[in-house]
Amino acid sequence: MKRATIKKYLSIAVVSLIFTSCDRELDLTPPYSSTTTNAFNKLDDYAGQLNGVYGSFASPNYYNGFISCTAEAPTDNAYETIESLVNFQKLGNWEYLANETYMENVWVQPYFTIRQANVIINGIDKFASENSKKYNRILGQALAARAIAHFDLVKCFANNLDRNSTDAGIPIKTDNEITFPPRNSVKEVYDAIYADLTRAVALLSDVDVPVNTGTNRGFIDVWGARAAFARVALYAKDYPVAITHSTACINQFSLASAATFSGIWNDANTNEVIWGVQNNPGDPGSPFPSGDIMSFRANRNTFGVHVSLLNLYDRVNDVRFNTYFFIRNSTAGINNYAFQKFKGKGAAADNLTNFKVFRVAEMYLIRAEAYANTSGQDAAGSTDLNALKTARIQGWTNTSYSGNALKDEIANERRRELCLEGHRWFDLKRTTRSVSRPFAGLGNPNAQMATSLSNSSNKWVWPIPAKEILANTAVTQNTGY
Repeated sequence: MKRATIKKYLSIAVVSLIFTSCDRELDLTPPYSSTTTNAFNKLDDYAGQLNGVYGSFASPNYYNGFISCTAEAPTDNAYETIESLVNFQKLGNWEYLANETYMENVWVQPYFTIRQANVIINGIDKFASENSKKYNRILGQALAARAIAHFDLVKCFANNLDRNSTDAGIPIKTDNEITFPPRNSVKEVYDAIYADLTRAVALLSDVDVPVNTGTNRGFIDVWGARAAFARVALYAKDYPVAITHSTACINQFSLASAATFSGIWNDANTNEVIWGVQNNPGDPGSPFPSGDIMSFRANRNTFGVHVSLLNLYDRVNDVRFNTYFFIRNSTAGINNYAFQKFKGKGAAADNLTNFKVFRVAEMYLIRAEAYANTSGQDAAGSTDLNALKTARIQGWTNTSYSGNALKDEIANERRRELCLEGHRWFDLKRTTRSVSRPFAGLGNPNAQMATSLSNSSNKWVWPIPAKEILANTAVTQNTGY
């Protein structure tokens, strides 16, 4: 799937060479030059271009690595172990600078995704009359993808993520021309994201054929667009919009039973999955999800599970505990736990599994948090929280939460449910902004591990890559870099 577009253009090149070789004299003017003008002649061509969009999401610098699992390294969920090769020590210890390669990649890759989507968005209109519902299906996915990529950038590189923040965000890119734009404000970025997602939801609600099937959730359909909208709105503190879109997803997808929950993670089923990046044998994108955290291929546990996360679980009755973690080894009587959430498909242990970008469990937590921040809606938030706990914890008895206790328990439940899915760093950033992960209770920490990050640190906002600053003088650097 991810290589279809590449194959298309390789085929064009081969055909060109075949016909050229038939000439008796060398023709220095290629008979066919692939451009966005002549390579896209019908809607099916743009449908093929979606493969480039989804392939970009599957990069190890995107959902198959850095913006997902590796983003746990600087949080209180994980700590660097003595098995580490210190490849991500600067990240885990908040020592990153503007010239770090991984910071450059996390800037570049989402913009590459945006570029892939813009090819579709800026060219497909002239073929809309060919099949209006097919047009909706293709364009809707591209718009949602562009919105998601812009959002993933702004949450990394902006400071204040409120809906109307005037802080510097990231440059909005809606074309593929070589330009040197300044950073738009966070509000302007949200305006663009909201516009794309609003249109995507409308288009994807009226399509020719289903975007996904019951056993394949590898594409962004209307529910994926709505899930994205719910997440974006939560970060923006736009709680009514978060409630609207999370509710739509909750009404469409059920929480997994305790018996089927573990099967989500080895791809035995697609329960709860709204959209996930599909990874198959032979695909590019190694190390695949969590390979830089716990590499089953190399038998190396770079980052262990911090005891403060382990202690949040009912280790006997919570189905998540043994699904997410395993005992790697023991040191001086202390069990050292590692993550196995993305161990592999079936019984495999190679990290080659699908990354679940949106799940309905997150939608319950989004709606619960939105309710908790809406006057008079604590009971509704508590109901959503209890619904998720009931699905995960055998014998759970509903508990009434309200006020700060409700908000605190939602934060804890997000930490339990969504660990290693790329949420914790950004949850801390948008709320409490502090990390504490002491050595106590750890059997195998790397002695160089830093243990705390204050809420006043500039490291909560990642640096704009130095190469970007050099290439585009209109882009300003974040404070402290």
